[in-house]
Amino acid sequence: MILFPNIVSSGQKQSFSSQNSRAVSGFLDSGIMYQVWMPTFTKEGTLNAVKARLPYIADLGVNIIYLSPLNLHNNPYSIIDYDVINPRYGTEADLRALALEAHRIGLKVIMDIVFAYTDPNDCVLLKRPGFHLRTPDGKLVMMPRWDCPRLDYSNPEVRKYFMGKMMHWIKDVGIDGFRCDMADFVPVSFWEEARAEMDKVNRDVIMLAEADSPEQQLKAIDISYNFQYYADLQSVLLNGESATRVRQGWEKYKTTFPRGARFLHSIDNHDRNRVDLVFGERAALAMAVLTFTLDGIPFIYNGNEIADVTPAAFPAGVASVQWDKADPRRLELLSPQDRRKFYKGLIAMRKQEASLTSGDLIWVENSNPDGVVSFVRRIETDKGIEEILILINLTNRQTIIQVDVPASNYFNARDLLMDFPFASSLSLSLKTTKPAAILDIRNFNSNRVAEKVDTDLPGTQPVTQLPTSDNKLICKLGAFGYIALKRATGNL
Repeated sequence: MILFPNIVSSGQKQSFSSQNSRAVSGFLDSGIMYQVWMPTFTKEGTLNAVKARLPYIADLGVNIIYLSPLNLHNNPYSIIDYDVINPRYGTEADLRALALEAHRIGLKVIMDIVFAYTDPNDCVLLKRPGFHLRTPDGKLVMMPRWDCPRLDYSNPEVRKYFMGKMMHWIKDVGIDGFRCDMADFVPVSFWEEARAEMDKVNRDVIMLAEADSPEQQLKAIDISYNFQYYADLQSVLLNGESATRVRQGWEKYKTTFPRGARFLHSIDNHDRNRVDLVFGERAALAMAVLTFTLDGIPFIYNGNEIADVTPAAFPAGVASVQWDKADPRRLELLSPQDRRKFYKGLIAMRKQEASLTSGDLIWVENSNPDGVVSFVRRIETDKGIEEILILINLTNRQTIIQVDVPASNYFNARDLLMDFPFASSLSLSLKTTKPAAILDIRNFNSNRVAEKVDTDLPGTQPVTQLPTSDNKLICKLGAFGYIALKRATGNL
């Protein structure tokens, strides 16, 4: 459910954007999250099976894994008993062993907690007076859009109970944080109280809210979902709206959330149909490049890194990811191995380039704003200023653009994505004395192209028609093409 943020909290005269978000560990600047959906991640569907695949996850380069709800349930988001790990997954001892092994190989583990509502029929808390919201005539108050009864946080016993669960999982099991399901349906005061208690034990507990509420990031929450991001990409890629929507959505969040707020950028998860089936494989790759070059926390849903298209949308998704063989529905512009290599490359680039994790994001204009997203990531370090220009074509047509940056700035620039499929590479030396730097698309050699793209599409701009440069950078991008130009230090 997409919830839009309020600009000012109740009882506050100060806007959220004029305040600072809560201080967090520097670890989150380089955080990359990987979701393990328990019913589909392995054929066995157990915590021990997940533990056996932890080296696979760590080898990708991610550093946070998020486990879907583990408590006894009728479905993952319909909890029966918060004291019990679902037996089909294993035991609390298994979860403790998983967390211990994850820590050994450099991974943090967060678990999905469903604290806004419970199973409507079998939850043990239904037997506890005052634990659920009720109407004046005693009927349970249900969540919007589905029949699950809401919990009553005006009851101090409810707060004590759930705070106790969080403390237990942190202190006794070794969990590093929580993904807070439907966090806006739990009072922010509860999250703040829980944070204060957890800080006494571990100040680096990760709190991810499935919500986009600015107030939560003042004292309690570290990361909020950026619902607008996926909605904007849908509008651009499926409905043909302008790519400027991506920038507008980014700016909306920056002007309504506290300074330094952090956002999760997701293009696939258990609530969505698989990204490759919805958008097409080339578009999915361009979306991934955008996700890993924006500021915020990039997110990978299990199997996305091999272009898995097994139905995964909750609650229907129960078939396991096809790790060992290609699904016949997979489009396969890239093999699963090459797709995984693509994601490993994105992650390695993000880890290596400080401007992508800790730098400013500066939007720059280009001559085709309806089709191309363009921005600079910039950071000042002890070694000087580092700057990377990002260009991403969000259309299925090649395009030639003029970018509002001096071409001379990119003499001797290095394309960090040069070896990636469908990326752009230098076609002319940037040491040329001509007033414009010209970049050209590298042809990706594949006999398995399944999508209709490029020059046979209406509206394709002929490559001979270059715009006037005025010493601005000129670039040709192929369908869903992308480039990441890192300026040489001497040019800054």
